[in-house]
Amino acid sequence: MDFLSGDLDRVFTALYELGMIEPMLGKDWSKMYAQDHKVWKDVGGAIRKLNKMASLKEIRGFIETLPQRVVEALVIEVAREMAEFHERKEMVH
Repeated sequence: MDFLSGDLDRVFTALYELGMIEPMLGKDWSKMYAQDHKVWKDVGGAIRKLNKMASLKEIRGFIETLPQRVVEALVIEVAREMAEFHERKEMVH
């Protein structure tokens, strides 16, 4: 699995501004996380591209080109990485 090595907050902001976060809040993420590997392979490719992008405008434009299933999986991945980051931060303090 690829990880977002760029600005995680910027990717989250782009997803939020595009209205992609809120619709995901009521969904069963465990079922979505268990989706076929093709979706996660596509998410990995999207993450690799996102890691090379710097501007919020560029990130938003790229996300808008992605299939809905990939965007949904990307939302899950961003949430997972943000939770892990904050968990590590809490452990340090």
